Amino acid sequence: MNKRAVLYAKVSGDDRGNDGRNLSGQLDMCREHALKHAWYVVAELAEDDRGASGASFELPQLDRIRDMAHAGDFDVLVVREIDRLSRNLAKQLIVEEELKRAGVLIEYALGEYPDTPEGRLNKHIRATIAEFEREKILERLTRGRRQKVKSGSVIVHGRPPFGYRVDEVDGKTVFVISEPEAKVVRLIFLLYAVGEDDEGPLNPVAIVRRLTELEIPTPADLRGWRKERGYAVWDKSTISKILANGTYVGKWIYGKYRQEGDRKVMNPPEYWITMEVPAIVTKEVWDTSVKKRKQNRVDSKRNLKHEYLVGKRVLCGICGCKMQGEGKWSGRASRIYYYYHCAAGTSQTSYNRECNAPYFPVDQVDTALWDWVKSFLSAPEKLSQGLDDYQEEQARETAPIRERLKIVEDLIVENGRQLRKLLDLYLAEDFPKEVLTERKNRLEATIVALERERIGLVNSLEAQMLTDEQINSLREFVAQVGQGLEQAEVD
Repeated sequence: MNKRAVLYAKVSGDDRGNDGRNLSGQLDMCREHALKHAWYVVAELAEDDRGASGASFELPQLDRIRDMAHAGDFDVLVVREIDRLSRNLAKQLIVEEELKRAGVLIEYALGEYPDTPEGRLNKHIRATIAEFEREKILERLTRGRRQKVKSGSVIVHGRPPFGYRVDEVDGKTVFVISEPEAKVVRLIFLLYAVGEDDEGPLNPVAIVRRLTELEIPTPADLRGWRKERGYAVWDKSTISKILANGTYVGKWIYGKYRQEGDRKVMNPPEYWITMEVPAIVTKEVWDTSVKKRKQNRVDSKRNLKHEYLVGKRVLCGICGCKMQGEGKWSGRASRIYYYYHCAAGTSQTSYNRECNAPYFPVDQVDTALWDWVKSFLSAPEKLSQGLDDYQEEQARETAPIRERLKIVEDLIVENGRQLRKLLDLYLAEDFPKEVLTERKNRLEATIVALERERIGLVNSLEAQMLTDEQINSLREFVAQVGQGLEQAEVD
């Protein structure tokens, strides 16, 4: 019976478009390799280059491959070469071991690595080189981009800010004002800082309504981006991003953020590079907008400080988005009424979904929830059941992480065993010392990479699971609060 094969290709930002490294070229090589072995191809899967990283576990197609492997849907995974599977040594070892335990063989079209000490050595060397290459590529790209910016060129990842287009002037890439878009930007700032007629300055939600009423095209409309909402239908997040973008006052900043895994981290200010660009709004309007945004943040914190018990802590039962609090002014009653509502059901957020959940009065929801909490405080058996249910749910959600951790720990033990055996050979002087030294260095590098991965997985598990100490502390706290409630009711 012929083996069932899945072909996998991944393109990185530094090699897209290169012959043999683009997705179609990789799949062609994998297809030829499968044909040579008379394997039946059940799927051809490829990661595109929109944010995919060789150091990340969360790649959609790779996740699909792992799910298919556990389901027994194929027998062999065909990849062009090791750095297409991963440019991270620890990840490459973990993925290979996970697939191996699921009964899946990995074949590389441009390399043969038999399951022997020599084959594993060659594969680890190649994986280490791939990881080194990835780090050097990133280092060179970062250094080259910063030099380019310092020389007077802007670098745009994707599209320039709304209101600008890029052009080449004297061999440099610069921002040029796109007047049709710039008019919309100026209008947004004027509505926010000054207002119109006798209404005074408008908040972002009011600006959303006004622009939508005027049927002014959004950035997505003018640039042909895919969007869920209809034509000229704005949302609050777009307005907020425009109002917070200092480029519009003529200050473009490069290097403000860096990517660490799935997180966006701000660099220290001394790392930033600031460049003068054509301003779309005046400094006076910008300064007024900045002052208003600061005051709005203060007012927002003051208004929300004690009003909402579970704002953004509960999820909508219809669509799963967070429920948020909102106050509505009633002129007839001369008071503010507070509600919880689904964030996806308004035009104030960027959720790409619709929801028809109603508004819920805060006092009713908070009262019901507090009564529910008190039922746990006064009935320890309910708390115990709730904790057990929570731990079971978290155990199901963290099962993939725990499986990876087990694989990592097994690999650490195995590589440690190989290292000890190598030291015995070194002491016995049965092999040339230079060969053993090279192998020792590779094993030590592998163990270090796996230990680093193990620490990350352990931290991830600890963040999602309650320890016995935390559960005991929670039970003691609940008991103390319950006694306090009983005493308060008696008094």
